[in-house]
Amino acid sequence: MEGNPDHPISGGHLCSRGHSSIQGLYNPDRFSGPMVRREGELKPISWDEAEQMLADQLSLEGSHFLFTGFGGPSLMGVFEEFTKNIGGEVIRFDTLAEAPLREASRIAFGADVVPWYDIEKARFLISFGADFLESWLSPVRDARGFARMSSVDNQGVKGRFVFVGSRLSLTGQNADDWLPIRPGSETLVALAMANVISDSGTNAGPYRDIIKAHTPENVAEATGISADIIRELALRFSEAETSLALGPGVAGQHRNATAANLAVTILNFVTGNVGKTVYYDKPQLNAPVFGYQEVERLMQLISEDSLGTLMIHNSNPVYSLPASSGFKEALERVPFKVSFASAPDETTALADLILPDRHFLESWGDSVVRPDLLALQQPAMQPVPYFDSKQTGDVLLSVSKRMGHDLGSATFYDRLRTLWQATANSLGVTDYDAFWNESLKSGVVNTGSESSQVISRLRKPDRAMTFDPPVFGGAGDLSLMVYPSSRFGDGALNSNRPWLLELPDPVSKITWHSWVEIHPNRAKAMGLENGDLVIISTDHGSLEAPVWTYPGIREDVVAIPMGGGHDNAGRFSNGNGVNPLDLLPAEAEVLSGGLVHFNTKVTVTPTDQRKPLSSIAGSDSQSNRPITPAVALNTLLGGVVEEEGHHGDLKELQGVGGFVPVETEGRPEDFPLEGSQHGEYGDPEEPRWAMTIDLDKCTGCSACVTACQSENNVPWVGEDQVTMGRDMGWVRLERYYETVDASHAGPLDVRFLPMICQHCGNAPCEPVCPVFATYHTPDGINTQVYNRCVGTRYCANNCPYKVRRFNWLQYADRDSESLKLQRNPDVTVRSRGVMEKCT
Repeated sequence: MEGNPDHPISGGHLCSRGHSSIQGLYNPDRFSGPMVRREGELKPISWDEAEQMLADQLSLEGSHFLFTGFGGPSLMGVFEEFTKNIGGEVIRFDTLAEAPLREASRIAFGADVVPWYDIEKARFLISFGADFLESWLSPVRDARGFARMSSVDNQGVKGRFVFVGSRLSLTGQNADDWLPIRPGSETLVALAMANVISDSGTNAGPYRDIIKAHTPENVAEATGISADIIRELALRFSEAETSLALGPGVAGQHRNATAANLAVTILNFVTGNVGKTVYYDKPQLNAPVFGYQEVERLMQLISEDSLGTLMIHNSNPVYSLPASSGFKEALERVPFKVSFASAPDETTALADLILPDRHFLESWGDSVVRPDLLALQQPAMQPVPYFDSKQTGDVLLSVSKRMGHDLGSATFYDRLRTLWQATANSLGVTDYDAFWNESLKSGVVNTGSESSQVISRLRKPDRAMTFDPPVFGGAGDLSLMVYPSSRFGDGALNSNRPWLLELPDPVSKITWHSWVEIHPNRAKAMGLENGDLVIISTDHGSLEAPVWTYPGIREDVVAIPMGGGHDNAGRFSNGNGVNPLDLLPAEAEVLSGGLVHFNTKVTVTPTDQRKPLSSIAGSDSQSNRPITPAVALNTLLGGVVEEEGHHGDLKELQGVGGFVPVETEGRPEDFPLEGSQHGEYGDPEEPRWAMTIDLDKCTGCSACVTACQSENNVPWVGEDQVTMGRDMGWVRLERYYETVDASHAGPLDVRFLPMICQHCGNAPCEPVCPVFATYHTPDGINTQVYNRCVGTRYCANNCPYKVRRFNWLQYADRDSESLKLQRNPDVTVRSRGVMEKCT
């Protein structure tokens, strides 16, 4: 799976979820065709019967609603017109909605949008909790921008990143400094910084008095950060050539989330960042913004028995809403429930009719990223033959015609072409066929539209609000942070992918199951260690999960990732982990209507049980060894070399077959070292393969791990095998803590090292193989011949990097027909007893 290289946002790059989307396509648990529930069980039905059944139900009295998550403009147009004809309406809901950010933009500037952030242009970046490298608005866009922002440019300048939050996410681990604020106090820090920068609010318009009252001294106690540090941070932020501040993100959405986002918006405005690194005239139009208030209205209609049919598309609300919302019980009361899900989930378990949608790789569609940037989606392949699916747009067009409402197009493809004809006309295109073909070829159309909106002042707020820290309900003295998983997001629709389940979480390095993050000091005081099972309780529910001690979280906070706890999502995800949303109250933030995630306190009760963590983590410390050495910036610029630690002379194991150290200063011109070429090599003048990883740009996102599994048919082994140390990943993302201190603000140093086969010039694994299964090719590759391998594992014993993987069992699934199509036909599928590695 690869991205579109012509797309200006992704540049052809993908995150782990993007690479794993192939497993959604070939998911062996996908519905084989339309299904109807009869006598409590789902039975196959033809598409003709299914569409007629839906048409008949929609002809009955009562309201008929369509509940959906994300959809492109052409598909949403079909939804709106279809529901209008049947007297219903569309309800939209995004679990990870940035509704508070959108409302803050409207209050500040009258722009009811999510702004566009350009991290690449910033030389000083502050995140007040937004995990922009994991699950925020556009992780691929922001990861590319951050890599450029934080690397050394042609002028020898390197951007600076400060993270302000109660817990270090993967984004936070990439920061240069960390301010571990008290839960929910980011608003105060942002306003205090604005106070320093704007000279007590002189250019803050209607917010002058508010900013004037929030001096660093006044907020120091409430935030847990000294006034001097806040003042210094504000000065560094304002003195940077370009800067940018980001809000709290979904994990930090508390009861005053709109005020928190507004405070960050004010900070960007008084610093002069609007129009330079943050844009409201070209907003992000595909951002998730639909909150919980509409869901509350829907459930009110259900309680009044006025709903006849509820159609659910691209959403799994039974799972993604807190159990305290009562949505599951409400859905059970709806007379007729229709799901367009392509695979089972907790919502389809209650559906009366299932009309399986096609995967996006099998479908037509479009999207609008910004007002000036359109994207066109076309099928990349024929539909997978084992699944009789149909695009939802085609289903609704057919059903509408059966009901006597002709929407003007026979197929969704025709509808899409008609709408893009209107786009071509608006752009002054005279040859539509050429425009359409070029759009299909590139996948994107830049309209070049310019906005006339100029933001020169802050508007007076039109809604009453408070900038005080939020109140956390419930008993206990630990605040619960439920955060989106970097692997799954909320996990509602993508959890049945073994590549993601077995992908070590970038922060914890845990696979398959859930965990509770607790600071080591707090865990020690409670007598807890890694793997101890505890009961987490709130006023709304309780669950049991193992402890993982994490120095990157405050002692008064515990955290649990989303994405686990499924019971009807498929063979791979069922029974793995817990769903922490069931600990939360179902509460909409008053101003924005967004679902509140950071709002309750918990009690942690130890049990006498343990669960071994299914983790690939080794040591978190380098133990004074130069495993991930750092170079001071002035060294790169020709200044004085600053030695890091006292590890002695740098040595490489190269001489005499790779077992005798050879002293070196590590300069490129020193290589190849003495004894580094052992075996038959080709002409030294001929090219040899090599790969370089820029560790200064590596964020630890682990997308390379999933991409490698996909490309090389690397099998998954399951939780028990990973726990035994038998994981099969060819790429291992190691993470080392150098400086992590949650007790006070200060420098942060967390280092990432993608560990793969080094293809050693004088590889220790080669001479010990008795059957010559591993050898060195003339062009520099340490290769593995699978059909020669007899499984002695001598090579693994001799590998100093521990990157060889052994098939202890028959891990590759050879029975599921759809999974056979998933595999790369150019790479051998390995069997039991065979060693494998990056090759």
